[in-house]
Amino acid sequence: MKLENIHHVGIAVPSIEEALKFHVEALGMKQVTEIVYDELQKVKVVLLSPVETDHENYSYIELVESVGSSPVDQILKQRNRLYHYCIEVENLGETLDKVRREHAIVVLKPTPAKLFDDRRIAFVWTPAQYLLEFLEKD
Repeated sequence: MKLENIHHVGIAVPSIEEALKFHVEALGMKQVTEIVYDELQKVKVVLLSPVETDHENYSYIELVESVGSSPVDQILKQRNRLYHYCIEVENLGETLDKVRREHAIVVLKPTPAKLFDDRRIAFVWTPAQYLLEFLEKD
């Protein structure tokens, strides 16, 4: 397993529009994607970057809002905001096999993600008790 890049840090927010406005207007961040509704995960998501970019060589901020009922609701109820971080990997299956052997628990099996043009993602709960996302590279 070769880790390619820390792709993004996910932040759970009660309102994606308000959080986006703050990050753009107050912090000067750039909106990299449109706000995307992912019906499989029941969330709205958007990526931000500190600079204008059209390539994947930056670590992004992902704002995540629950729509309906999603695991993000529990994160917000606990008053947590830093939700997860994401590592881009060459082979998602190999990566999951390896982390399972190290006692990580897969909490979301490989699933296409609209925000990433249907590239597959998976979430694991690590032995250190935090959520980690893997994004399969193109």
